[in-house]
Amino acid sequence: MESKNYSTPCPAISEVKEQFKIWRRTRKNPRPIPEKLWAAAVSLTAKHSISQISKELVLDYSALKKRVPIKKKDSAASMSPPGFIELNLEPPAAASECIVEMQDILGSKMRMHFRGKTDVDLLELAKAFWRKKP
Repeated sequence: MESKNYSTPCPAISEVKEQFKIWRRTRKNPRPIPEKLWAAAVSLTAKHSISQISKELVLDYSALKKRVPIKKKDSAASMSPPGFIELNLEPPAAASECIVEMQDILGSKMRMHFRGKTDVDLLELAKAFWRKKP
């Protein structure tokens, strides 16, 4: 019996289907599908879906999918360079320090000590201190 070459550069699905039919007819007992046939089936994924190939060739979808290499998108083509990148080149503000001490005529005192940036409105705090009733 002459040996048939199962792999072709880019075979048509009908050609690979015929190769599988011949292999199934000539095998003597249940055995794994030869690598050459798997390679021919995988080569069809360039033009056909895995689902279509598995139906046409009567193959297990999951087994075929495991053999198909993951196609990586060309990262250079899929990622365009950004048009504008904003850089904050201002030097970091030095940690500022503020001490506010107040005393009214009755002897009430208020001392506030702030470090860094504060969101406290100092003027409003001072007004509240001076408006208090004894």
